[in-house]
Amino acid sequence: MKMKLFPLVALTVGLWSCGGNADSEKAQEENTETITEETETTEQDAGINDMADFQFHTMIANLPSPLETFHLISDVSVGMDGVPLTPASDAKSLSTMSAKAYGYGIYITDMGFMAYEHQNQQTLEYFQTCRELAQALGAGEVFDKTISTNFEENTSSEEKFVKMMDEAFNAMDQYMVDNERFVNATEIFVGSWVETQLIATNIVMDQPINDENRAIYNGIYEQKLHASNLMNVLSEIETELNDDVVNKVEGIMMFYAGFTSAEDITAEDLKELDGKLNALKRALTA
Repeated sequence: MKMKLFPLVALTVGLWSCGGNADSEKAQEENTETITEETETTEQDAGINDMADFQFHTMIANLPSPLETFHLISDVSVGMDGVPLTPASDAKSLSTMSAKAYGYGIYITDMGFMAYEHQNQQTLEYFQTCRELAQALGAGEVFDKTISTNFEENTSSEEKFVKMMDEAFNAMDQYMVDNERFVNATEIFVGSWVETQLIATNIVMDQPINDENRAIYNGIYEQKLHASNLMNVLSEIETELNDDVVNKVEGIMMFYAGFTSAEDITAEDLKELDGKLNALKRALTA
């Protein structure tokens, strides 16, 4: 599907009524040149949009969803005190549409993690926060259809919960794409990606790699590819994004690129990575 990231300007061409007049011919030539230039610009924009669309869906196809990460986490003994999530109350400070989109990605991830850990009260708090953000983004109906309906029943069963969350991620993405809000779709994804990596990083913080947590270490190592895919997407729409956000994602990509294997990741690396991810999250929600 062709994504329209930039508004298209319709030009009205006025022609002089006296066809034989020299000024009329000159004006017609100038108008023809203008139309040709505009057509070339439109074709270039279409090419950029098509490439961004391709890059986005390539990234989505190759990146693990937060649910896959939570599934790995479920096999590891997690101390909740060691995994700081984003307070639901912080959502009140999200003032721009971009911040709300990033925030939705962050909070939907936190809601999923709390539900996976059977923290019912916190899950409900994040549920309400996500619902309010979805409404602010004009996607309240999508959220209600995929998550609000039978929410308590779906969170009581892991199988139903996974299905519900998967449908919610896909439905929100499709809604944004269908409404030509490609940038917001990417922002939601970035927010979710950042929060998922922060959760994974803090779970193994100060824990040497072992058989129990190896899958999470592998997941962190594999982000070197995923971060590269993410940068490919951002490079297509970077004029629509805050420079600080793009620069921080690029810095994280270069940091991941320094890993040669999961075993190569040290405790110092995890602390530095945590700092970089948190700096990016602050930029997203500023």
